[in-house]
Order: sequence, then C-alpha cells, then structure tokens
Amino acid sequence: MQQLNPSEISEIIKGRIEKLDVASQARNEGTIVSVSDGIVRIYGLADVMYGEMIEFPGGVYGMALNLEQDSV
Repeated sequence: MQQLNPSEISEIIKGRIEKLDVASQARNEGTIVSVSDGIVRIYGLADVMYGEMIEFPGGVYGMALNLEQDSV
C-alpha cells in the first residue's frame, strides 16, 4: 500500500473540489388555485413583485399583475 504525505492528500482534495460541479437555483414555489380565461391565481408566492415573470410547469411563462395578500 502506498503512503501519501499530507501535501499530496491536500492536492488531491483541492483537485476534486475544483472539478466538482455544483449548481444551485433559487426557487419560490406556489400552488395554482384556479385557471380561467388565461388568468391563473396562485397561492404562496409571498416574494413576487408586480410585473415579475413567473415560470409555470412545461416552460410556460406569465406575468404577476394582481398582487393580493393571499394570492397572485
């Protein structure tokens, strides 16, 4: 069995960390309450702002226009 010295171990760890593929994504998810005439009401998007683009499942986008206390 080969013995590694601390500097070799350190270099191996640094190399693996540099190659590590870490992806993060901020998400704020809500619940669709109703859909009618192209208007979707969503509950749970507390941080959404007026005019913000919202992504729905399937790659469909919408715009937040009516911000109420309990729904968008």
